[in-house]
Amino acid sequence: MIKKILIIICVFMLCGCNTLNINKLTLNEIVDASINKEIKDYNVNNKGYRYLLPTEFSVFKDEDFVQELTSHNSIYYLNVDIVSYYYKNKIQTEHDLNDYEYFTFESGEKTGYLRIRKNNDYFFVELCYNYAIIEVEVKMEDLRYAVSRGMMILNSIKYNDVVIEKYINENDIDSKETIYKIPEPKNKNDSKNILQYIEEYEESEE
Repeated sequence: MIKKILIIICVFMLCGCNTLNINKLTLNEIVDASINKEIKDYNVNNKGYRYLLPTEFSVFKDEDFVQELTSHNSIYYLNVDIVSYYYKNKIQTEHDLNDYEYFTFESGEKTGYLRIRKNNDYFFVELCYNYAIIEVEVKMEDLRYAVSRGMMILNSIKYNDVVIEKYINENDIDSKETIYKIPEPKNKNDSKNILQYIEEYEESEE
């Protein structure tokens, strides 16, 4: 009971909490606190959706449904899947026994998961919720920060049904398609970090 009360208190503190407060919570508690907080504000408006970008973040690259966000010298890849939202597709994910951390969570009809894979001194965070995914590679000391800010962004996403329906119909998109494709290493134990891999992927696409 006391633990639940502490989590509820954290709901009201999360948006303004500092590193010390975050470090007092487990990753599971950070996620629980985030999904229980209703966020009505937003400061980023995009095609078919909007969201609240934390003050420590900035938009580095914007390609409608895929955005690169920067904070504390890390690049966060935000991928918003309006197709899955429109058709209410279920989240597809694979859990590997070698994952550093993995758990699923839900709030009402929204479901999500947190998956973390260790790669040398870095941790690749894959955070999915509310029909969107945030991916980032950080060091151990930044894990809680990455998860808390990532959840803040994902939980704040609000979709515009009218705009999305128009986009789906005009582009003749069916329920099997997704707006984005996330490049990732074929070998999860590759010595390269995810940023190096994505740079090579983008160069090969040019």
